[in-house]
Amino acid sequence: MKSLVLTPYCPWPLDTGTKVEMMKHLNVLRELGPCCIASARRKPVGFGWTEEAFAELSNQGFQLVFRENAHGLTLMQLIGLIYAIFCKAMRLDKAFGHSNPYHRFAFNSDWLYQLSKEYDLFVMQYGFWSRAPTACPKAIIVHELLSNYHWGGHRRETTEFGSANLLLVVGYDEFIDLKKRGLTSVLWSPPAVQEEALPLNDQIGLIGTRAPQNMKGLRWLEQADVKVKVKINVFGNMAGEIRSSICKPVGRYGLQTEPYTQCGIHLLTRPDRPGLQIKAVEALAYGRAIVARRGSMRGLPDKDCAWITVDSPEAMIEAAVDLQRNREKREALARKAKNFYRKYLDHDEIISKLKKAYINISKVF
Repeated sequence: MKSLVLTPYCPWPLDTGTKVEMMKHLNVLRELGPCCIASARRKPVGFGWTEEAFAELSNQGFQLVFRENAHGLTLMQLIGLIYAIFCKAMRLDKAFGHSNPYHRFAFNSDWLYQLSKEYDLFVMQYGFWSRAPTACPKAIIVHELLSNYHWGGHRRETTEFGSANLLLVVGYDEFIDLKKRGLTSVLWSPPAVQEEALPLNDQIGLIGTRAPQNMKGLRWLEQADVKVKVKINVFGNMAGEIRSSICKPVGRYGLQTEPYTQCGIHLLTRPDRPGLQIKAVEALAYGRAIVARRGSMRGLPDKDCAWITVDSPEAMIEAAVDLQRNREKREALARKAKNFYRKYLDHDEIISKLKKAYINISKVF
């Protein structure tokens, strides 16, 4: 099976949850046959394509093709760039929904159609280009339903998604949303993280990059009126932005499991928004005791009480300290996390379902 995958930017190195999710699909498709990545080197969209990244993905067996090799900047792409400059200057962040011209016209539909003639399956990372006709079956990966919280595009999004042979949705609640809209070819495909048996200690951890939603979560936690002695180990480059004495900067780490090995209790502080953060899946896969701000576990089935949900930073710290002091509670919550993972997020089952879905809609079957 020959597949073509449209990515708006370089998916390597794996320094964000979205890139990890992008590579999950790319690796599955590469196992099924030759896989070509189509992307852009320059704006609109298009970034991260260093010579090192190009060489690495080529060495992994992917073919690469770029928009700029086929044509120059089009009128609609120029309009999209002007639109983006205006919205950024006016701080109209919500204007970057499904129908905004910056993303919508970043790739020429005729170019995509001509490319698709050579392949058995066309997979689009994000749904901005779902309206584009293809000469082979089309799958769309829905990382987030942007129309749920950005301006405009909800009705158009649903109509255009209807042209896809398969919709792959990261968040469970968004999977339910699309089913309610009447779309039938939908599969819930959350991040696939291998289960690990890690020792459970009483240290408290928080992981994050400098992404806006992570920074909002950090500031929310730091405003807590702390009445107990606590030390929160902060991993990732967000550690360089700490302003509170309750947080201890750890910073960069190597292995994906390192923060979870060092800390048996994990805090999830991201504000409520669409999508599913991979850190939530990792904490469950590694059997951590989780204290989560309401909304930060969005994208997972709201069942089985596998974590503690809080509404204030004070309540989060109080719950974390209680778990730190009470080994039985900590171990019981960690077991619930593992059981939740095995019921809903088993790595092998996620990958198996994804492979079957791609095979079933491919032109060669």
